[in-house]
Amino acid sequence: MEIVFKGFFLHEKGVDARLSMARPSARATLAFRRVHEMAAEDMLPYMPSRTGGFRERTRAANASMAGSGQIYAGVGPMGRYLYQNRAMVDAATGKGPQFIPGVGLRFERGARLRTTDRALHYTNAAARPAWFGYTKARRLRVWVDETQKIMDGGR
Repeated sequence: MEIVFKGFFLHEKGVDARLSMARPSARATLAFRRVHEMAAEDMLPYMPSRTGGFRERTRAANASMAGSGQIYAGVGPMGRYLYQNRAMVDAATGKGPQFIPGVGLRFERGARLRTTDRALHYTNAAARPAWFGYTKARRLRVWVDETQKIMDGGR
């Protein structure tokens, strides 16, 4: 393996790669942002959400990350276990969340959670576990086509 730091050149196993560290073009930046927006919006229908709050917090988090190269599939604290489609229990007691009148189901503050083997049951019919992966499998061609269109000069 050979790495030469003159505009970044990488040679490994007969493959040459030259990377330019020049600033990306305005079109590339626009295409990058557009794909981020599309991916963030396209996954929303497949996210579980009883009241819409989880989707809205995820939408807001993704709007704040636009252009960073990162996307939130779901914000915490419920994002992790909803995405994995596994029920969570308190690691110390093995019990689930307690019902608090006027508030709903909540774990005790500071409780450490662990996943169980029990699958969740989503209330909205379109919801899927691992919804970003599901969306990507269905919409990747659209995202690529939109990127190509922007890079070719269209919008």
